[in-house]
Amino acid sequence: MVERHIPPPLRFLLAARRSELHGLESLAVTCELAVHVSALVHALQKERGYSNLTLCSAQNGAPQDGKARTLSGLAQESARVEADVRRFLDGLAATAPHAGNKARLLNCIAFALFRLDELPALRRQVRDVSVPAEDADARYTQIISSLLAVVFEAADSALDPGVTRLLVALLNFMQGKELSGQERATGVIGFTNGFFTDPQKARMLGLAAHQARSFDIYAQYAEDAALQRWESIQQQGQPVERLRDMAQRTSADQRVDGTLAELWFELCTARIDAMRDVESLLAQALARQCERRIVETRQELDDRQLLLSRYADHASGRAPSMVFSVQSRPLDTPPADGVGSVLERSILEMMREQTLHMQRTDDALNTVRVALEERKRIDRAKRLLINQYGLTEQAAHERLQRAAMDGGLSLADVARQVIGQLGPN
Repeated sequence: MVERHIPPPLRFLLAARRSELHGLESLAVTCELAVHVSALVHALQKERGYSNLTLCSAQNGAPQDGKARTLSGLAQESARVEADVRRFLDGLAATAPHAGNKARLLNCIAFALFRLDELPALRRQVRDVSVPAEDADARYTQIISSLLAVVFEAADSALDPGVTRLLVALLNFMQGKELSGQERATGVIGFTNGFFTDPQKARMLGLAAHQARSFDIYAQYAEDAALQRWESIQQQGQPVERLRDMAQRTSADQRVDGTLAELWFELCTARIDAMRDVESLLAQALARQCERRIVETRQELDDRQLLLSRYADHASGRAPSMVFSVQSRPLDTPPADGVGSVLERSILEMMREQTLHMQRTDDALNTVRVALEERKRIDRAKRLLINQYGLTEQAAHERLQRAAMDGGLSLADVARQVIGQLGPN
């Protein structure tokens, strides 16, 4: 279609719809990135969990040959998935200069890559059993947190409500799964020692509570297939619950058999591996939603181009009209102004329709982003605690968790209080 004949208002209506299409195509790439990152997070969670088990058992003098082989295989699998992610990011970097609203996302990617560069040294230390289990766990967790931040920024930069809903579901499920991995690590340490200290008990309670919160948010935004799979996983969680209760009843005077660490690890690992099925269902739903919106928008753009071309041709006298004229003007005679009132009304209707479409989109996005705003408040509160008290990120998060547990509040509520106390006036 030759667009030089279309009046400027119509050209800009088409440009607005093309911009929406371009945004959706860019969003599809961002969603693909989130799916790649979720695969890497899962691989690193498996590697972290087995590293933790290996280091704890080594502290008790248990033989390590079998564990070393298993851990080596998990590390190799993580490295393979990481290589896939890096190849994808290489392609993304080539288009980065044209990414309009992706600055924060690209910055998060840079930070995640910086953290990933620390993996080889960490793996050597784990292999040589030259790092405490708690330290190794914290360092793996820091790497995984940087990857979760990439998924958060992907969700925060999405401008389509349907896609954003699914990204929020994926983000919160990944967060709940990550908290499950942290609980697994804490449990292995406590059961290996034969009892849990008071801080470890508090951490276990906090991790369980915040998992529940993440999964509740996930349930608000996920599609049916992923929800049904998650419900079936939850129905099989009684053994983990029993060991959680047992952990709370231990003390230096009431110890349990250290071999329970292996049982706890196996049960938690089976649960976390099953969660990967849910992530896969979410990834499939995300891909379908992106493709559906792109197809719909392309079709709308094609229809609009054809319609506006016909209006413009008629208004300029290049094509006869089949529409009855209420103005008693010969239908094959071009209007004096080159556009005409019929076309004027059509332009106004289309502008109103497009404005309403954008307003509905904004309203839907604002509703979905409530969960993202909660995450932003928590991150801001952590930064304030880090700056005020010189804490590490994990220590700041644990302080928020303890305050939430002690006060019977959500993390977001505690974060709001911290911001009110330490934030700029």
